Amino acid sequence: MAATGLADVKVGDPLVLVTGNRFRGDEPVTVSRIGTKYLYVTLHGHERRERFDRKTGVEEGNVGIRARLMTQPQYDEMKQRESLFMELLAAGINVKHEVRPEVTTDQLRALLAVIKPAA
Repeated sequence: MAATGLADVKVGDPLVLVTGNRFRGDEPVTVSRIGTKYLYVTLHGHERRERFDRKTGVEEGNVGIRARLMTQPQYDEMKQRESLFMELLAAGINVKHEVRPEVTTDQLRALLAVIKPAA
């Protein structure tokens, strides 16, 4: 999976806020401030009150499912992996959650290519 760090982001950079809330969905945000430990984002012209860990992008201080920030390439790879896992499941292969981080995206594509040959 893509690197999870956000060390290179600057004020004004676009990111994706992954909420884990199926009703709200994921939202595009912009970096508004960067502190020594946390960064803050703007959504629809207003700064959100949540703060996010500068290194990991994970929301700080919330209980339950925490939101996290991702760059667009990280988000695209996450969505592609989700799609590949769903295609494998539809083909009858269930990859356990415990091993999913260890399986690369290229390995998933290769496995799917073996199972579902090009039509």
